[in-house]
Amino acid sequence: MAATSKLDLYDLLLLKEIRAARSVTGAVSQVGLSQPAISIRLGHLRQHFGDPLFVRTSGGLMATPFLDSLMGDIEHAIKLLNPEESSRRAFDPATSTRRFRLGLSHIAQMVMLPEVLGQLKSLGPSLQLDSIDLDGATASLLESGQLDLAVGYTFELHNGFFQQRLFAENYSCIVRRDHPRIGDALTKKQFHDEEHLALIAPATGHSLLDKVLEERGVQRRIAARVSSYLGLEQILVSTDLLAVVPSRLARMLAYGERIKILGLPFPSPTYEVRQYWHERYHYDSGNSWLRKLIFESFTNLPPVFTKLVGAAQPL
Repeated sequence: MAATSKLDLYDLLLLKEIRAARSVTGAVSQVGLSQPAISIRLGHLRQHFGDPLFVRTSGGLMATPFLDSLMGDIEHAIKLLNPEESSRRAFDPATSTRRFRLGLSHIAQMVMLPEVLGQLKSLGPSLQLDSIDLDGATASLLESGQLDLAVGYTFELHNGFFQQRLFAENYSCIVRRDHPRIGDALTKKQFHDEEHLALIAPATGHSLLDKVLEERGVQRRIAARVSSYLGLEQILVSTDLLAVVPSRLARMLAYGERIKILGLPFPSPTYEVRQYWHERYHYDSGNSWLRKLIFESFTNLPPVFTKLVGAAQPL
């Protein structure tokens, strides 16, 4: 190993963030240096250690085995040297400029994200938030620190993850208010005969809907499938399609008074919404603060009932 220069905290942060982002560009916002400055510093680090440290692959820059062997010591040194990383330093939302990264389904983005953003604006005017779709990479993003938290249904998680229950959710059926064949109640025959719009969302609780309906012998005539419900209201008011959606989303869409909510003609499937984080960040003061905020905002929300049709009822 060539001892050409001494290392400082920025060098350690640089190695950590490039390894997490798998690119020099992705590390820019985290270490506060420009891309050219990072490239120059990385060159010095390669000379210092006598190792490439990162190699370019189809998946981005990957750490060499030598750098991987150092990461435990690097993480420990960062926590000792960097007040922002220290778990013993209290997180102050009023002064922090931290950018949180929250994994949410499209439905959670519509139902939960406005409340979270409102809370952040009130408690931490300079805090920032990125909302990232849930997918098959969610677990690895939590582990690497590219996600602070994920909120949704149970993921395929291995050892090393924490989870916390927030609330239970059920389903309702929604149609356009002036649907020509469906009035203020939905029969089993109508549910079977009418055409449906369905959501393809493999990393969310909604992915269980088809399985549960099949187990109960309930069939739908799926006319169209979409990967997001972000344009759901406009689709329904322009067609005669039915959609089975989480009840809190149904209530939100009904506020526009173009959609009406109908109880399902059979017992509604239910699922639990939880928040998840990796043990690496369990003692991180900022992560802990965000978890507490979300828990206190959404824990044990009362169930949403769909007995009434017409003006939306409070959630």
